[in-house]
Amino acid sequence: MNWYAAGAGLGGTGGGTAGDLFTAVEANVRELVASPWWRTAAPQQRAEQVVARMLWGSGEWWLFGAWGRWYRCGLDGVWHPCPPPTDPGERRVAQPAPRGAGSPPVPPQLFPTGPDLTAGRVASLGFLGAPPETAVVARIQQALTTAWAVNPAQFAQQDPMFQPGTPSTVAAAWSSLLWCAGAPVVLTENPLIESFVPFLTTPAERLHWMMPPDFGTLAGYYINRLQAGDGAGAAHIARVMYEVAVGLQADARFRPGADALAAVTAASLRLVHQDMATARYGPAAMLQEWRRRCPAEFAMPMVRDAAPGEYLRLALYDLQQAVAGLTGSRAPVPTGGRPHDDVRRAAVALLAADLQAAPNALPALHRWLDPDSARTLHAVLTDPANPLRALWPREGRLPEALRSTDAEALSWLLATTYTIGLTWCRLAQVPPPATGFAVPQAVAAELTSPALHSPPSTDELSAWDIIKAARAHLAAERQAAEKSAEEAADRPVAPSPAEPPPPSPPSASPPSASSSAGGAESAAPEPPPAAGLSGSSPDGSGERRAAASVPPPPPVPPAPPTAPVWPSADPGAEPGAGPAGVLGDAQEGAVATQLDPGAFATQVDPEEGRDPLPPPPVPVSEPPPPVPPAPSLEAGPQIAEAYGIRFLCGADDIERVVTEVRRRGKWARRLRGQEVSTASMPALLLIGAPSSGQRRLARMVARALAEVGVCSGEVHGVHADEVRGRGPAGLRGVLDEHAGHALLLDGLDALVLDDPQGRAYAERLYEARLEGVSDTTLLATCAPARVAELSAASPELMADLRAVRLPDMNEPRVRAGLLALLAEERRVRLGPDAWEVVHRDLGLLRGRGRLTGARLVEAYLDRAVTRRLGRADATQAIDEVDALTLTASDLEGLAAELSG
Repeated sequence: MNWYAAGAGLGGTGGGTAGDLFTAVEANVRELVASPWWRTAAPQQRAEQVVARMLWGSGEWWLFGAWGRWYRCGLDGVWHPCPPPTDPGERRVAQPAPRGAGSPPVPPQLFPTGPDLTAGRVASLGFLGAPPETAVVARIQQALTTAWAVNPAQFAQQDPMFQPGTPSTVAAAWSSLLWCAGAPVVLTENPLIESFVPFLTTPAERLHWMMPPDFGTLAGYYINRLQAGDGAGAAHIARVMYEVAVGLQADARFRPGADALAAVTAASLRLVHQDMATARYGPAAMLQEWRRRCPAEFAMPMVRDAAPGEYLRLALYDLQQAVAGLTGSRAPVPTGGRPHDDVRRAAVALLAADLQAAPNALPALHRWLDPDSARTLHAVLTDPANPLRALWPREGRLPEALRSTDAEALSWLLATTYTIGLTWCRLAQVPPPATGFAVPQAVAAELTSPALHSPPSTDELSAWDIIKAARAHLAAERQAAEKSAEEAADRPVAPSPAEPPPPSPPSASPPSASSSAGGAESAAPEPPPAAGLSGSSPDGSGERRAAASVPPPPPVPPAPPTAPVWPSADPGAEPGAGPAGVLGDAQEGAVATQLDPGAFATQVDPEEGRDPLPPPPVPVSEPPPPVPPAPSLEAGPQIAEAYGIRFLCGADDIERVVTEVRRRGKWARRLRGQEVSTASMPALLLIGAPSSGQRRLARMVARALAEVGVCSGEVHGVHADEVRGRGPAGLRGVLDEHAGHALLLDGLDALVLDDPQGRAYAERLYEARLEGVSDTTLLATCAPARVAELSAASPELMADLRAVRLPDMNEPRVRAGLLALLAEERRVRLGPDAWEVVHRDLGLLRGRGRLTGARLVEAYLDRAVTRRLGRADATQAIDEVDALTLTASDLEGLAAELSG
């Protein structure tokens, strides 16, 4: 039977390199699997066509099948993944296997399914190689911003890997980054790692050899919120993971894991409501659902946790290819066999080099190795004179046979051997050796050697290198400024003979005889402590300055500005225990404010050889007229002020919200022109009763975005009834009409929950923002009592909206705070007797119609002012400080008048 004739049917053309059956068979099988016939053929027909393309020669059979790998079967009848021979002479020996009983049976798991043929290498380079592109770093930092813009109490977690107070959303983002990396090895500074350092307890200089979390841990962050009944929180965690995965898809080194994670989380964002029911069956059921959501073409990273034994076999296949690529046509160590046998045994010898530190893991590996590899592994480990031990690292360096000037080839060797090490640890249920894996460490030493790694020249600096160099330069300048400030502070300063000493204040004790004698006989006075260095300093810096034998700690470059530093809850933690401790040392070593590191080296400081300047006279001003005391708001609501607008905060810090919005606007401006979800303008969900400050907050948000050039600063309003008239299909058009502005959508809860097409409205709004790029800043309102219902109805939409809880205007304390804010804006003062009436009346106020919330408090104040102006002449109503002062008589009866 002519093999070429057999391969020319059912989608195969029989094409390939002339005289090389291995290349021809691989191309033919790929073409066959991609044909329309394959999708409708029965499994038995598929198996027959693949078996018809089997090769045979020199006592072994070859089959191209599952995962796009070649499989070899010897005379023992056992199939194992094995790269085909690279020697042209050996490849010419192979011929189509004759049909009949002489060919060994093929297990069904070796037949390709179709999508699995697109699987590439098992290992991913991850953090190895050049620094990531600026766009990738920007997307990951935006995902990190989304992760920490939550209430830490809602996403509490106790992982000692993270600083106290770090929410689980940040932990999910970090785990997603490591999982997508596959083999997270960091040899040089990487901006992706630096972005997370402020949240970690491990300093950056120790983050080199890391372990990726298993898929169950990754899904656990999502499952934890589902089991707590927090559908919106689960959707937010899925959204964070999705943003991390989508950001990493732009880097080929992370793409295998990023494609899988992006597909799983994108499907989960639409199935949160269904997952709430599935979570009742336990974490295992939910984890199984997550695995099912991974498309077959992205399934390779899922095999790492689901089937570590099969994953080990595929990784050893890649290791053989890496060894063959480094050694070329020559055998690494001749063992008396064929060249491809020598390559396979060399790869097993590298596995043995790492296993020598964990002999207990050997039994778990035997069943996943072919007989020849198992015998080779045992011989290399037990025989010190085995020639294959020449491939073991010596003194932390690779042997000459594996050295190369090809950095990419060495990077693949490092990633593959480290992946194999982590896999057999997972397979044997043992921790990694305390001394580390010998081969990956030797490859890392080779990659960081001067021959392959040299600092870039000045004209080759990347954006991240420039930032790091600038930080180092600023740190050096700050250290020099601190040193000069210390010298200026420690220098004795003698009083000028031309100026008499200033008289003592009446409350001070009289000077002693020794200090009042003056003249040359008196000892030089001690230098007065500079501002900020006295013993009463809250940070105790004055005591440290007094101890001259203790030098100040060197300053540390600040952390990236986009990531916050959570304070440590342990006051006794060591400074070097984490990023927070390092930052704390830098703050303690400062001698002035952050804005003026050289505060003690000003132009008025005395120079050597010159008399000090006389002290400036103390300014004397007339005391201001007495002002009626206002109520203390220390225990009341917090007031935020930005862009000339003041706002009474509720449960959320509005200043932080405005900062997040402004930062999101900056990222959106940088990512314009790229079809990614993070390029959409911010979206907020304002949770509060009507007239709780929605429009005032909308103006603050619009002006914050106008400052970064992504918004006009105008606020447009639209009611849910207007949107309802255009239907779900017209929702995208409503957003497009207000592009470049802030849109206040009044009544989102009514639109989604009360309308028969509410689910469609939620889906269209979510698609308009996630699947497209919206230039409209959205601020939607929702009643506090309907937040849980809205979260259950559309958790994916709630994950896209940044929830902001507005103040409750029904509380007398909040009403009093709002009244004080409005009175100050109107230059109105309330006397003590007036505040007594206010505290009594504010709890009695009852709204009517649209006169509720802030409007009711504003009407209360306006009527009091009107009554005051009607009782006195204008010249008598305004006092000396240009303010109108209200008394109790101006407020009496107003509560009953407005509530009646």
